Amino acid sequence: MKKVLILSYYFPPSGGSGVQRWMYFSKFLKDFGIEPFVVTVDPEKASYKFLDSKFLDHVKDVKIYRTSTMEPLKFYSKMVGGDERAEIPQGFAGESKPGLFRRISRFIRGNFFIPDARKGWNRFAYSQAEKLIRSENIDIVITNGTPHSTHLLGLRLKKNFDLKWICDLRDPWTEAYYNKDLYRTALAKRIDARLETEVLMNADMITTIGPGMAKLLKSKLPTEQQAKVHYVYNGYDAELFEGLEKKPSDLFTILHLGILSENQPILSFILALKVVLDSAAVLSNKIHLLFVGKVSPSIINEVKQYLPGIKFSQIEYVPHQEAIQYMLNANLLVNSLAETKESELLISGKLMEYVATGNPILVLGNPAGDAANLLSTIDRAEVFSRDNQSGMESFIGDVFKKWDQGEKYSKANLQIHSRYETTRLYAALIDQL
Repeated sequence: MKKVLILSYYFPPSGGSGVQRWMYFSKFLKDFGIEPFVVTVDPEKASYKFLDSKFLDHVKDVKIYRTSTMEPLKFYSKMVGGDERAEIPQGFAGESKPGLFRRISRFIRGNFFIPDARKGWNRFAYSQAEKLIRSENIDIVITNGTPHSTHLLGLRLKKNFDLKWICDLRDPWTEAYYNKDLYRTALAKRIDARLETEVLMNADMITTIGPGMAKLLKSKLPTEQQAKVHYVYNGYDAELFEGLEKKPSDLFTILHLGILSENQPILSFILALKVVLDSAAVLSNKIHLLFVGKVSPSIINEVKQYLPGIKFSQIEYVPHQEAIQYMLNANLLVNSLAETKESELLISGKLMEYVATGNPILVLGNPAGDAANLLSTIDRAEVFSRDNQSGMESFIGDVFKKWDQGEKYSKANLQIHSRYETTRLYAALIDQL
């Protein structure tokens, strides 16, 4: 088998959505003649917020090497909230207006930890990677970011060894939406941009999650290098849906799953829902608004202010399998993309799972972005700009009416977007090197 070394900070038992892209690629690569060796961080020392031990089942047959690290985020979390994980930032979701300590911390993080605060893992990961490259005769390295500091590992290995390097970016780098909250100086921005350019120029191949991100990355490269940029969608795990069925409920459940920060405002959706409810007061007793994931206090306050009579619940985190059941049970799935230009480039694994449920989907974002292009092929799914409140009102009202009349939806047949098939596509890219 062809051997590849994968450097990924987020890996099981880390929970959340970011870990899943390379968890599944690693799981299925052997089926396509590629043996993965994964270097990741020791979960006891890592700075990730959530753990999901069930994810370990997916990679039980993968060779995993865990290293130490040295980072400030767990110390920061303990200082802020007395717990090593509870206050680790996630795009600043769950934070309202930051106090002096948080503002100082953000400044330090944005200007002294470039490109990010997890760069302290690199020296430990490099040492382990070096050993594996020599002992296993590995000549292909893949770096998975975020954190984008991981790509600096690939850059160093590329310079020191005769190997091919694939740089996989799940999210924008210098355009990341949360950078504006880090109080970065002009010098810090220049350093970050220089690092991004050096990584992109030296990688043998660049992969990402969709056509919009691929277009952005190509724009950062000279014409002769743009052909090395490719995209493979995240996909969804078809196996997770096997044996699961929607659980009936007397309530019409509207679900947003995942992080919901101040950079992902949903006030226009809340106001649209309010109009629908005001048009028929009886509906208030039939609707359940459910948030599963970390949510900004300001958004929760908006729900309480404008929808005081609605049944409303929030659960901060659930394991992935349980999250799938919540998606299946819902009658309307809501996704809110970050309010930045770059949000039009993102297609999350969560959105692919939304589609796989067959349930109606309402997305707040750019109607011309990648998510909208994907959903344009799906029934009962639409992307609305935040100023299109009337469009959301009509969509919500129509979906509710069909639910009230007993209309049932079937699961979408999107096997081409399953995690197994997206791994097949990624393996074909690896074989090109």
